[in-house]
Amino acid sequence: MKTRRNSLQDVQSPGLFRWEGLRWGEGGPEEGLVVVEAPLEIWVDGHLVAVLMRTPGLERELAVGYCLGEGIVPGVDAVESVSLEGDGASPSRAVVHLHPSAALDPEQLGMPRFVRSGCAANAPGNWGCALPPLGEGVRVSAEILQGSVKSLAGAQEAYKIAGGIHAAGVFAADGAPVAACEDIGRHNAVDKALGYCALRGISLSDKFLLGTGRASYEFVTKSARLGVSVVASLSSPTSLSAQLADILNQTLVGYLRPHRFVVYTHPWRIMNKGRTADERR
Repeated sequence: MKTRRNSLQDVQSPGLFRWEGLRWGEGGPEEGLVVVEAPLEIWVDGHLVAVLMRTPGLERELAVGYCLGEGIVPGVDAVESVSLEGDGASPSRAVVHLHPSAALDPEQLGMPRFVRSGCAANAPGNWGCALPPLGEGVRVSAEILQGSVKSLAGAQEAYKIAGGIHAAGVFAADGAPVAACEDIGRHNAVDKALGYCALRGISLSDKFLLGTGRASYEFVTKSARLGVSVVASLSSPTSLSAQLADILNQTLVGYLRPHRFVVYTHPWRIMNKGRTADERR
C-alpha cells in the first residue's frame, strides 16, 4: 500500500504547493500540500481593472467571469479573446480583448480593485440596485438540489488533498453537473464557474449555482447579472444578499445539506414531489 508521502509525489497541480513541516508530538517530518495563493492582474483593453488573489487555474474563465459578474464588460459577446501572460503554469496577467464596437462604462475602469482571497476589495462594485429583476428562470426539485452537495464535493480534488479551498458548481435542472471550480476565494470560484459557462456559450437561465462559501451580496449580484435564478450555499446568507435576492426575483438557498436547507427568497422555484413550496402550504 502506498503511504501518504509517496502518494503526494504523484500530485502535479499549479494550484497546490508542496511543503515539509513537523508533525507536533511525533518528532518526524510531515510532507503535505497547501493551496497556492497568488495574484492575477486582469486587464481590459489596456485598463487594469483588478488584481485578484486567487488559486492558479482557469485564468481565462476567472477573468471573463469577474468582468461579467462585476458589470465591467456588458456581455460575453463583447469579448473577442482572452490572452494570458507570465508563467505558463501560473500566469500573472489575464488580458481581455474586446470587439471594437463594445462600449465600456468609464466609471467601471476608473479605479483598479484589489481583491484579497478573503474577498474584501478596496473599491466597491455595483450594489445591484440597477439590475433588472430576473424572469421565471428554472425550477429545481429539492432532491436534485440536495444531491448537488455530494456531486460538488466529489469534484473538489484540491480540497480532498489540501483543504482550505472553496468551490462553486453550475448544475442543470436535472442535477447534471455543468462546471465545478475551486479557488481559495469563494467569489473567485463563482467567477470561474460562471466564466466557464460564458466562454462556452452555455446558457445559465436554466441552471442553478451552488457555492461552498458564505452567500454575500456579491454571490447574488454576480449570478443575477448572468441570469442565474436559483443560487444555493452550504453556508449562510447575509442580510444584504437576502434583500437583494428578494428584489431581483432570485431564489436564495442557505445551509444546503443532503437532508435539509433553508429557502430565504422566492421558494416557488423549489419543487418537492411535483409541487412547489407555495403549493404545499
